[in-house]
Amino acid sequence: MRKKIVSIFVGYQSFENHYASDFFETPENIDMLVWHNVKSSALEKLPKNIETQQLPSFDYQGKTDFLRYLKAKSTLRYNDKAQRNKKHLLYRVSPGKSTFKKKLKFGLISFLSKFYASKKGIEKLENTFFKQTRTSNYYKECLAYLTANMPDLVYCSHQVSSLSLAPVLAARDLGIPVVSFIHSWDNLPKGNKMLKADYYFVWSDYMKEEMTTYYPDEVQQNNIFVTGTPQFTFYTKSEYLIPKELFYKAYNLPTDKKLLCFSGNFTSIGMDDPLYLKDLAEAVKAYNQRSTEQYHVILRANPADYNEGFKPVLVQYKDVITEVIPTWNHDDFPLPESYTVNSNLGVLYSTLQYSEAIFNIGSTMALDAILLGKPAFYCRYRQEDGHQDFNIERLYQFVHFKTFDKHPKAVFQVRKSAEFLEVLQDFDTLEQQNSAERLEWAKSIAKHPLDKVSERMYHAFQNLLN
Repeated sequence: MRKKIVSIFVGYQSFENHYASDFFETPENIDMLVWHNVKSSALEKLPKNIETQQLPSFDYQGKTDFLRYLKAKSTLRYNDKAQRNKKHLLYRVSPGKSTFKKKLKFGLISFLSKFYASKKGIEKLENTFFKQTRTSNYYKECLAYLTANMPDLVYCSHQVSSLSLAPVLAARDLGIPVVSFIHSWDNLPKGNKMLKADYYFVWSDYMKEEMTTYYPDEVQQNNIFVTGTPQFTFYTKSEYLIPKELFYKAYNLPTDKKLLCFSGNFTSIGMDDPLYLKDLAEAVKAYNQRSTEQYHVILRANPADYNEGFKPVLVQYKDVITEVIPTWNHDDFPLPESYTVNSNLGVLYSTLQYSEAIFNIGSTMALDAILLGKPAFYCRYRQEDGHQDFNIERLYQFVHFKTFDKHPKAVFQVRKSAEFLEVLQDFDTLEQQNSAERLEWAKSIAKHPLDKVSERMYHAFQNLLN
C-alpha cells in the first residue's frame, strides 16, 4: 500500500543538504511532496515523482515573536536549575546586531523570563505561543492544505525556524504524525526547540541522550531515531569536489604553497575573528621568511553573516591571505559540464579538502575538517585590543562543548598568538597526532557512515508507516 509523506523545508541549506544525501530518492511505496519556501536550482532536479508546493505567506505578529524568545530565555533559565551543567544562560537569545529598540525588547524578555523558568511556566508560554500561532492566516492556510491532502506522515527538516511551527501544529491538530529532525549539534542545550513532534530524528546516540535529558516528559526512547545528519553527506561524494586546478585558478591561489583555512563565525560570537586572522597571518609571514616550505592562508568568512573587520586585514596581508568567496563565479570560471551539483557546497568541500588544516574560534567547521581527515585548531586566548563585550573563555563554556569531555584532544587549542608559529614548525607531527581521537569525537557527534543517513531515515519512516 502506498504512503504519502509531506516534507517541510524552510531553509535553503537544509534542503540542499537533504538533496545531497539522496533524501529525495524515495522507496517505491512512498510518495513525497516537498512543502517549501526555498529558492534552489535543486528543486528543478528533483525526481519526477516528487511533487512540490510553496508554503503559504508568513504573517506572524510581533507578539508571536516575543513569545518565541521569552520561551527560549525561560527554558535556558530552567535548564540551569534542572541540569548539572549551569552554563545554559551563556547562550544569547537576541538575534543579530542590537538597536536601542532591540535592547529594550530583550531586556524585558530577560526580566520576564525569571518568572517563567519552571516546567509550568514554560508550558504556559508554549500553550500561549501555540494559541497565538493558530490565529495567523499562515496556520489556517496550512491547516486547509493538509486537510485537503491528508498525508500519512509529515517530516519537518528544521525544528528551530518559526516558519516550521504552523504547518507542524496544523498536522498534529489533524492527527497526522510528525517527525522532526534536530537541525544542529547545539540546538538542544540552546533551548530553542520551536515545536513538538511525535517522533524525532537525531544526529547521534549522544544527542538522543540529550533529548531524554532536556525533554523527559515529551519523549521516550522509542520515539527517537538515531539517523545521523545529511549535513555532511556531500563530503563523501566526489562529484561535489571542484577540480583542484580550476579551484586554484578561480581564487588565484598559489600552487607552490600549502593552504591553511581560517573560517569565520557569526559576528555575535566572532567579533574578534579579524584579530585572530591577523595573528595567524603574522605567524605565516614569519615562518615563510625562514623556511623553504611555504604556507598561505585562505579565509572563508561566514556566508550568512560577513564580518567587515576582515577587510583591512585582507588588504594589509594580501601577500599571505586570500579570501575564498563561498559563492562560485560561474561567469568567469565555468564548471565542467559534468558538474551538475550545488557549487556552493562544492566551494566548501574544496576549501577544506585542499587545505592542510583549519583554524577558527569555536566554530562547527572544526567538525567538517575532521570528517575530511584534517586537523582543527581552536583559538583560545584573549585579544588585548578585542571587543569589551566578547569573552573567549565564555564562548568555550557553551554547553555543547561538553562533547569534548571524553575527547579533550580532538581539536587542538592555540592558547597564545606565539603558538601559531610553533604549530607551523611542528605541523607534520601535529597532523598525525590524536588522529584516532579526532575521528572518535566526530563519530560521537554524527553517526557514521555519513552516506547512509537517508537510508536510516527511510528505515525509520517505513517502521512508522507500517
